[in-house]
This record gives sequence, C-alpha cells and structure tokens, in this order.
Amino acid sequence: MTKSELIRIVHDKSNYNFSDIEEVIDLFLESIVDSLEKDDKVVISGFGTFEKYYQEGYEGVNPSTGERIKVPGSYKTRFNFSKKNVAKLKEKK
Repeated sequence: MTKSELIRIVHDKSNYNFSDIEEVIDLFLESIVDSLEKDDKVVISGFGTFEKYYQEGYEGVNPSTGERIKVPGSYKTRFNFSKKNVAKLKEKK
C-alpha cells in the first residue's frame, strides 16, 4: 500500500478531506522518525513497535568482481507487530 492508497482508504471510511488526512499522516510519520532519531522506542498499542538498532560492520564480497570489501556498521530500524496483529496475520493464511 502506498501513502496515496492509505489516504484514499481513510477518506472512503470517513468524512475528512484529502489534505487533512495527508497532514495527519505526515505528522504521524514525522513523529515516529523524530522519536527514532532520539533513540526512543515507539510503541503503538495494538499495532506494533518501531526501534532503532546498530548493525555492526562486516566483511562482504562484491558480487560483480568477487573483491572482498568492508561494509561499515550502520543504524537500522526494526518493526515488530503486536501479538494481536501477529495472530490476525496467522488466521489469514
């Protein structure tokens, strides 16, 4: 699903206009990013948890040349569904 599709779904299920929905979604996503930048964990009850973590660097291989390269460590973001949503996803299989 794209952001535009999400806006359309919310619009179809509510009386809000497109620009208001887009503004709320933008503020919501911006708030998540801001919290992760501050190393805060973002827990949305009934939905899931976003958290930032550091992945150590490692030695890899360039698939085109076979040359060994060092891949530097970097910060990543992880998302885990809430138990409620995991159960819903398993039901749909």
